[in-house]
Amino acid sequence: MMNQITSYWDKQSEIWREEKEDAWLLPETTYWLEFFQALPMPSAISERKILELGTASGYFANIMALCGYEVTAIDVSPAMISEAGNVSRKQKLTVDYRVMDAQRLTFADDSFDIVFTRLMTWTVPDLLACYREVYRVLKPGGKFINFDGDFGSVVFSQEGHERYPAEIMEEANIIKACLDISKHKRPAYDAVILERAGFRSIESDQQAQSRILKTDERPTGLFMVTATKPD
Repeated sequence: MMNQITSYWDKQSEIWREEKEDAWLLPETTYWLEFFQALPMPSAISERKILELGTASGYFANIMALCGYEVTAIDVSPAMISEAGNVSRKQKLTVDYRVMDAQRLTFADDSFDIVFTRLMTWTVPDLLACYREVYRVLKPGGKFINFDGDFGSVVFSQEGHERYPAEIMEEANIIKACLDISKHKRPAYDAVILERAGFRSIESDQQAQSRILKTDERPTGLFMVTATKPD
């Protein structure tokens, strides 16, 4: 399954880079910069070390670097990591990029102050393994921030994704149908799994992204779920 998922993301690497290059010129980049600049840091945390899971072409990794974080970013796709490295070099930003499976992180325990991910966990075959790894690499008091969508019953199409070939969208539907996470209502399911992984102070917000991007706050299926590793 992971080979298929890796191949799926590899095929999109150039398109993702092109889309995010365009995004740098849009107001949303300013809004995301404001979001990361305003993130509260627990008083015991001062190093500002952040890990991004599923960085794709490095859009958020670069935003976090601009905000003064020490950024490590991983992706299961070697092609995505290659594109991301090129973008950061062009931007003259420092990000530690690595090809890695979020279900099997190779970092030491208690390494990061924050772990962030966006639109990645819907393609994770074993969500509990992923969340346990996030818990392990977070420092005590560290925070996990996950933006994702309740995509289980959604049929992906080219509408709104015109740059993507039809076969890419169909492959997304095939992969999604094979994954356990697609059978569950999110983010309620995430809260259950995060608690099993050891997290506390678990909160979900289905209007968070709309507020951040200053758009219509009607329900979109997207959500933010946050959780804290106990001190």
